[in-house]
Amino acid sequence: MKKILFTIALLIGTLSSCSGFLDEEPKGNITTESYYKTQQHAISATNAIYDFLIIGYAPGGLWDSNYGGVFYNDYWVLQDLFADNATTNLASVDYQSVDNMQIDQYNLPVQRLWRDFYQTIKACNVVLDRVPPIEMDANLKKHLLAEARFFRAMMYFDLVRMFGDVPLHKKDVETSEEENIPRSPRDEVYEFIIADLKIAEQDLTYAGRMGGGHPYTLSASALLARVYLTYGALHKDNTYFQLAAKKADEVIPHFPMLTEYGDLFKIANRFNSEIIYGVNFNGSLSAGWKGGQFLVRLLPKLDTSKGGPDNAQGWESATENLYSTFSNSDKRKDVTLRKSFVYDDGSTETFKKPYFFKYWDRQAEPKGNTSDAIFPAIRTAEMYLIKAEALNEINHAPNAEALAAVKVVRDRAGLSSNALPSDYAGFKKALLNEYRLEFSMEGRRWFDLTRMCTPQEFIDIIKTAKPEATPKSIHFLFPIPQYDRELSHGVLTQNEGY
Repeated sequence: MKKILFTIALLIGTLSSCSGFLDEEPKGNITTESYYKTQQHAISATNAIYDFLIIGYAPGGLWDSNYGGVFYNDYWVLQDLFADNATTNLASVDYQSVDNMQIDQYNLPVQRLWRDFYQTIKACNVVLDRVPPIEMDANLKKHLLAEARFFRAMMYFDLVRMFGDVPLHKKDVETSEEENIPRSPRDEVYEFIIADLKIAEQDLTYAGRMGGGHPYTLSASALLARVYLTYGALHKDNTYFQLAAKKADEVIPHFPMLTEYGDLFKIANRFNSEIIYGVNFNGSLSAGWKGGQFLVRLLPKLDTSKGGPDNAQGWESATENLYSTFSNSDKRKDVTLRKSFVYDDGSTETFKKPYFFKYWDRQAEPKGNTSDAIFPAIRTAEMYLIKAEALNEINHAPNAEALAAVKVVRDRAGLSSNALPSDYAGFKKALLNEYRLEFSMEGRRWFDLTRMCTPQEFIDIIKTAKPEATPKSIHFLFPIPQYDRELSHGVLTQNEGY
């Protein structure tokens, strides 16, 4: 059944997603027998990856439970909600349990995300298995395979961070029985990720498919910096910290940061010089609903007759702890969070809690029903902080380069860097806070906490922000979805404590 659904979805992707670069008019109907024969088939198969990244597989349309790919629904929300940055306003037990750190193996948002990761991996494996025999432009073929490797590595990296040992599908599988493989050791998964990214780093060279939602060559380098940093922290291995700092240094000169933080999220700058990889929701790469759910999920309900955005629901809001962590002199505060809203007539509505406003460009899209906003998956400020974190770990104290790297990020925020701690533990704590303020609701807070904190520090940080939550050391991993464990007929084991 899964194979049938995927084949249908891939063919849908063929029809809806090949309106990008190097398109040509289809010559007759594409059948399963003739598929994977031409250059256009190779392009269409690769473009289908973006459908699973963005809209998922939804035969029932917008309200189908399958609607929304990896970056559309929960990915960028869960990492802040399952930490100290955000809280849910939904009555849903599933989201409340994430918020309160009480998830179990039946949690639907976690199950959907697991599904979305593996559906995207399957789309990547289709390209990597079926495109090589096709006679076509050699440079383009190499690039398409590199795109598939880049996204496969990205999906596995998030899987291994969230779930630990995970099934490692290296090839496209033909039957549901072949999908039932045991979890591979975490280090083996990391080895696979790094190998994919090294190839992608060499082969993402076809200029016609770079930017605008496609990865650049240095997108793979930047993701490698993130992978090396995480693996180094996992094993306390300076070799990987050195590699992380080296990769960050390779990327930084080619993606200069914008002068103003707020300009990052303006529609006119949607693929600006700081975006190393951005997820494109505007329909040019996928038949997706424009703008994901940034505005629906984050903006509070406001009076639309006086200038409030359409379709804002305020499903998630910020914790008071996050709001109070921003100093009033931090330029990122008013861009990221608001506790009030001024209508077109000058009247003001005050909220009982802070809401995330960073993804709404009110001037460009005043009604905000749909949006051309992108998800900034990798951007330059992270490279500076990765460099600083890696150097602090290598030297067990911040050297001049580490301090200078953080200064670049803090200077843009209008903050003094003179008070940065000079000891290892103090600087690490300051870095963790800098990540938090720079990347609120960008899908990374839980990742940063679990990489940089001990279990007790993790628990204390979350309890401070959410006194009613019940964080535990088991929450350094998410549960393996029970639905998939049952489909595996007992092959998939469960993470300890769930």
